[in-house]
Amino acid sequence: MKKRMLLLVASVATLVAAMVASSACYFFNYQPEEPKCLRED
Repeated sequence: MKKRMLLLVASVATLVAAMVASSACYFFNYQPEEPKCLRED
């Protein structure tokens, strides 16, 4: 019973970690355009 419960907790933790990691990629890939006032010409 204890082994089954640990397996369930590990599976849920892995699923949550995968969801958090995949959603974070969207935020880091987005790069807004640099404003003209900050550009060095």
